[in-house]
Amino acid sequence: MADKNPLTPEEVTELFSEIDASGVLDPTLAKKRRERMRAMVDAETRGDLMELGRLSADERASHAAAVDPLSEDDPSGSKVGTTITRTAIAVVLVILVLIVGMQIGYGVIRRLNTANLSESVTVDTVSTALEGGLEWGNGFTQFPLDYTVDEASESDGTVEVTVVDTSSKSELELLSNGQIQAAALATNALLNDKIDRVVYNVHAYVDEDSNIQHDSFFGIIPASGHQSAVLTFVWTKSKSSTANSNIDWQMHIVSMDDEIAGRIQKQVNSVSSLIEDPALSETKVAEEKAERDREHLMRGPEVFRGGAISKTPDDVTPQTDK
Repeated sequence: MADKNPLTPEEVTELFSEIDASGVLDPTLAKKRRERMRAMVDAETRGDLMELGRLSADERASHAAAVDPLSEDDPSGSKVGTTITRTAIAVVLVILVLIVGMQIGYGVIRRLNTANLSESVTVDTVSTALEGGLEWGNGFTQFPLDYTVDEASESDGTVEVTVVDTSSKSELELLSNGQIQAAALATNALLNDKIDRVVYNVHAYVDEDSNIQHDSFFGIIPASGHQSAVLTFVWTKSKSSTANSNIDWQMHIVSMDDEIAGRIQKQVNSVSSLIEDPALSETKVAEEKAERDREHLMRGPEVFRGGAISKTPDDVTPQTDK
């Protein structure tokens, strides 16, 4: 029967006006509505327009106060969108607060790592620095996850670590990343008055052809092959022999064989060739400058008045070049 005789909008409104906060039909509300309807009929019969207007206003107010079973505070459900928007904004604000808090926490940890390493060098402080990274100057340096602290002794004045680089894709990248990491570790460690030598060993996985292997698919697939020592960075600190007693810092790269050096040189040249001619020499630069100068000196009155060229290359070429 409901399919053949669907409720009209007015009947739906009347139906929900008789439902209480729990979603159950309230006999009291239904009785009050029937009394209002009879009073409206009586007022209309008497022709009492003022009473009819008042009862009509009460009827509309009762409809406006109809209860939505989903929300007691918002019977019509008109504020659902606003509520969802406010909730979303609150969630975003909470996430932003958490992110800012985490960044502040990471910053504090980084500074503590740097301070601990420069003030106290032990196996624990060096391990903490390698694990959490080091902040120095305006930058931050992260180290490979696979590392070993071989030595960290203030009595011997030496810090030596070994890391396994699995992110670099070539010898050139390994050299660049390793040099930055070694400089960060050495800068912080050598600020300790008791440390004068930092050794940073870089290992990598290589295949049968000695090609550098690296992690793939966002680090999910680890590098394969056998582990091999590739480079070693040695930083030293010493007092200068001059009268002003300066402190000298030196960095040496050792353990680089001819094959690795040749590969790095080839990779550097391949990159440089994209920018400029790697065979460019001072002689070639001087020749190009002399050619530009001769072209400038050959300019005569024809530049302003037109006509034939008034100077020849022999007129502007120095006698020593002829």
